[in-house]
Amino acid sequence: MTFDDFFVIDSKTRKKIKDYGEFSAKVNAFFFEYVKEYHIPVAYEQIHAAGNLKMVPTEEFPVYIKILNTSNKNFSKMFALGKNTPLQVPVFENYLSSDSNYQLNEHHIISFGILPLADFKMIGRIATKVNVILKSYFERRNLLLSEMVCTFGKSRDKIVLLGRFSPDSFKLIPKDEPENEFLLSTPSSIKKYLELFQESVQR
Repeated sequence: MTFDDFFVIDSKTRKKIKDYGEFSAKVNAFFFEYVKEYHIPVAYEQIHAAGNLKMVPTEEFPVYIKILNTSNKNFSKMFALGKNTPLQVPVFENYLSSDSNYQLNEHHIISFGILPLADFKMIGRIATKVNVILKSYFERRNLLLSEMVCTFGKSRDKIVLLGRFSPDSFKLIPKDEPENEFLLSTPSSIKKYLELFQESVQR
């Protein structure tokens, strides 16, 4: 798995950050090792050269899981919630790709043969556990894990977590002031966000 030096802000905006690929690989490796301690099956084996991770041979599933722990712009508008209000239970959104706007449910999975239903349910269970683990991790550092993304695959008939744990795949917000989210619009603001991650991955 290779990481480049572009920090993804949204589907249309990427900022080039010096050495971001190498840093992102280290962050991914850290969180893979961390969730492994909780018996999460992962495809990660070891960190390789700068910006690269060695992964076990894996057939990636065509499902991209987005987990939301706080209200986003759409939820706030539909349900009259304050900005970044913590949700009672996380909301899982399933897509075919990171840039898709069309959500999948069990009926799509079955009707179009996207995945065996048992595999789809299993990745949901693993993603739920990963979310609990990482929410707790960040809360101890006075941060709310607002959003995260998980992808999965199968290696030797075993379902494994593929990612993603790069800083741009998480959305963190201050725990005590959730309305004051980090604005990642400039290289300097991104740099501060990455410094926050640097502090966060030090146990």
